[in-house]
Amino acid sequence: MAELLEVRQVSRRFYKGRSLVTAVNGVSFSLGRGEVLGIVGESGSGKTTLIKMVTRLLEADEGEILLEGEDITRAAGAGLRKARRQMQLVFQTPQDSFDPRQTLGRGILEGMVNNGVPRREAERRLPELLRQCGLSPDYARRYPYQVSGGECQRAAIARAVAVEPALLICDEATSALDVTVQAQVMALLEQLRRERGMAILFICHDLALVQQFCHRVLVLHRGKVVEEGTPDQVILHPKSDYTRTLVDAAL
Repeated sequence: MAELLEVRQVSRRFYKGRSLVTAVNGVSFSLGRGEVLGIVGESGSGKTTLIKMVTRLLEADEGEILLEGEDITRAAGAGLRKARRQMQLVFQTPQDSFDPRQTLGRGILEGMVNNGVPRREAERRLPELLRQCGLSPDYARRYPYQVSGGECQRAAIARAVAVEPALLICDEATSALDVTVQAQVMALLEQLRRERGMAILFICHDLALVQQFCHRVLVLHRGKVVEEGTPDQVILHPKSDYTRTLVDAAL
């Protein structure tokens, strides 16, 4: 499997009051094209900080981040814009990621145009894009408050995949949905992954979902990777005490 993303010994520290706190400490991992990598750990384990460094929303204090073989650790200008187009995010609360004053269609179109898609081409592609994500084209005229959480998340996924990213980052993207809708969104993500060959970074606290959906999983604790392997290896046969605690808490 060709490597799409390589993260090498990245670290990030913050001041908390007068104390210097290490949020991420020497984390390394790789992600192949079309692969799904789960990242799990309790709140404060460093998941969000790590993802912000990968997407260059935060600078890494140390280490390197390579996307498609190019070092993007200090990328700026056109290089950073290119990298960010290749990495798209889907968040936990989709309604918050759309402007409530704009229709879903406008939000999706703006996402495409801001990433370099000509407006006429974006407008042409919008109806089919919505259909691919399980929504009829008339949803383009609806506002975020006029649709359910699951429908809004489908629109958010449509916006994310519209620019044909190589990497989709799902940050607790299903945790705010009920079980039935969650299953539908997971099926959509798997369908899109297969059709488009995208890799997915799947940040999630639900170990059952991770076991079903991911090819590999990383366990973060206090900013460090404490375990890595297939979901069955990590969840059914945990090696670290911390992973055992996570698994026991999920039972």
